[in-house]
This record gives sequence, C-alpha cells and structure tokens, in this order.
Amino acid sequence: MSLFRNTASGMKTVKAVVITILTTALTITMLQGCSEQDKKSKTVASQKAAEQQGDVVEQVTIEDILPESATTSYNCDDSSGMTADKRFWCLGLKAWSQSEHFDEGSSARDEFINAWKLGALDAQQARDPAIENLQTRPLAAAGYESGYVSVLDAIGIVEYECSEGEETDNEYRDRWCEAANAYNSSRLGSPANAVLRGTYINGYMSGRAIALTLPTSMESLFGGESTPQEGAKKAIDEPDSDTPKSIQVFYRGFNDGFQAMIDTVRESVNQVMEQMQGMPGMDGMPPGMEGMPGMDGMMPPPGMMDPMAPPMPGQ
Repeated sequence: MSLFRNTASGMKTVKAVVITILTTALTITMLQGCSEQDKKSKTVASQKAAEQQGDVVEQVTIEDILPESATTSYNCDDSSGMTADKRFWCLGLKAWSQSEHFDEGSSARDEFINAWKLGALDAQQARDPAIENLQTRPLAAAGYESGYVSVLDAIGIVEYECSEGEETDNEYRDRWCEAANAYNSSRLGSPANAVLRGTYINGYMSGRAIALTLPTSMESLFGGESTPQEGAKKAIDEPDSDTPKSIQVFYRGFNDGFQAMIDTVRESVNQVMEQMQGMPGMDGMPPGMEGMPGMDGMMPPPGMMDPMAPPMPGQ
C-alpha cells in the first residue's frame, strides 16, 4: 500500500523527496560508522551460558606446571610414531627453542613445555587465560602465554588496542573496538578472553552487516513496526538451548550488532529530519507519513512540487 492515500498531483514528488532524504541519511550513516554511538549490550548472559561457564575445572596454577621427577621427552627429529602426545610436546619444544629461555637446561625446558601445553589447551577450550596465576614464575608464564597465543594465531584472531572515544583512519579497527566494548559490557566472559571476545565480535560485525542488507529490518524501521511480519525473512535462527557457550556468544554478538545498527540508522534519520524541520517552509507533514520515525513536521516548502507535478488525467 502506498504511503500517500490521496491522489494530489504532488504526492509522487513528495515521495521521491522523502526517499532521497532517507537514502542520504543511510549513506551518511554508513560512511560515518558508529563513531557517536556508545551502545551498551545487555548485562545479563543467558542462563545456559552461565551454567556452562561454571562447569569447568579450576584455573591453571604453578603446581600444575612444575615438571615431575620423570618427565617424558621425545625425539622430534624422528617423524615416526607421531602420537598426539609426541606431536603436542614437539610443538611446545619448538616454541621453547624460539623463546628467550632456550638453553636454560632440561628442567627449564620441561617447565616451559608443560606451561605451553596448558596454555594451548585453555585457548582451545575458550577458557579465561590463567596468566595472572603464574606471574611468580616468569618461565612458566612465558610458556603458558606462548601456548595460548599459538591457538589465537592458528584460528586467526585479530586484535587491536582501543582507547575510549578514539577514532582512526581504519574503519574496521574502529568498529572492532565498538564491538569489543559491547563484549566487555555483556559480561559473557573475561575481557582477557580473546577467544570468546573474538567470537562475539565476529557475530557483532555480521549482525551490523545483515541489518543493512535484510529488507525486512529496514521496512520495520521506516514503517514504524516493532517486529517483522509473519513469514518475513529472519536475520538469523535462534540457537538451541543446549548450544555450546562459544556459539551462544556468537549469537549474542550478532543480535547486539544487529540492534546497534538499527539504532544508529534510526538516530541518523531522526537527526536529518530534525535539521530539515528547522528549515524555512518545512512545516506540516504529507498524509500517511505520521507513523514513520523522525517524520513529524516534515513537508516540502510551499510551491516546491508545483513545477514538477505531472498533469492529472483529463487535464
């Protein structure tokens, strides 16, 4: 159904003007990003995610890392018999040989490798890093951190340093920091957990993009509807209740990013409309536009449509 119910000759032109305005607002929003937004995510994680977070072993401690009297070692130059234990140990050995602690003796080697393996396991399980527990033993801390980071590198976790309110010439970095702030506010995990944070940010970025490409989301925004109509295309399916925590974190990030973009577009459109309302002659509003957000009081100046109006039938 058309937004304009009457058949006045100028209504087509008004509609074109409005569409042009809205398109301009959207373009401004996409170019500017969300620099003026400080969106806060919901502060309560899902009950399932909270349960899963509590169902884990205790964090790694020094006692878990100190080598036993008889520590297994392998000949990593021999590719035969490459069991899972040998492969994992040899990866730790390679990291140790590239560290500043190389050549500190076999006991130092074993401590570093034990810590490296535990760091890698924690990262693989998306657990909060236990690096703070190991600060009294720099060798163990170095091995643990090396193992943890090796997994981040393997799965392609991108990270940036963020300063509050700072905008740079790197748009992705700025949006990444926006998403990271949303993750920190969500309390889904520790700010130091780069795995969960990266998963959340991937979802957040995807949600922002889908909000601009999904027709029903824009129709709902400009039509004043709070929910899409029945049968409309969904942005994403909801996860099952028994979905692992890391996947739930992705969905939460997606929903937060989706809503953040909708809010940003709505605010930008409202700002444009408010600026136009202050222009001379922009009083009143075309019939049928009352329900659209930010459209109150909008009307092209008198006489603006007359020269452009098409002739009525029979004229």
